[in-house]
Amino acid sequence: MDIVKDSVTRLEEIIHHSGCEDTAVRLDVDPDANTCEYERGASMTATFGGRTAEFVTDDPIRAMTKISFMFGAPLETQGVRSAACAIINVTTGFFCLSRVLRSCPAESHAACLCELAEKLNGHRIFCVGKIPALERARGIDVTTDIHEADIILVNNEGIIAPGTGDLMAAGETTKQFIFLGPSTAGVSRLQQQEYWCPYGK
Repeated sequence: MDIVKDSVTRLEEIIHHSGCEDTAVRLDVDPDANTCEYERGASMTATFGGRTAEFVTDDPIRAMTKISFMFGAPLETQGVRSAACAIINVTTGFFCLSRVLRSCPAESHAACLCELAEKLNGHRIFCVGKIPALERARGIDVTTDIHEADIILVNNEGIIAPGTGDLMAAGETTKQFIFLGPSTAGVSRLQQQEYWCPYGK
């Protein structure tokens, strides 16, 4: 399963006949945005219906588009998958399906990491996507072998990785998945997965 494509399909079903499918969405890059400590890349923003959400990516896109551009699209490149996630984030925020649209200020990073470390204490962790911030935290046992892990963390890179959905399907009954950061807000909500971003805006 491809979680980005599946999330697009779920969103399409939710907003069907809402009149929003063909409303303009502006994709841009915000060089001054705060970036979540669990994410790496540039902050690509999606603006729709007076709300703005972000997705952090190494391949941001600037464009005017519509929500419906995603429906039935192959979503094969990293840039297009990132754009789809940004649109999912702003749309789920607009419809009040998710609450987090943007990253917290840097002042909240230490508290967030400390609380996450407490949550993960005593568990073996596998990361889908690089999360350097975890290397600074005490008590987090990170493994490079997914079979040894009991909790799998997914960040912005993990969301757009093509194999993440297959990992979720394979570990559905034995692994706990936690999606980290504002970039994962929309997809995690549509996939009904546990989400961690206590200080996000």
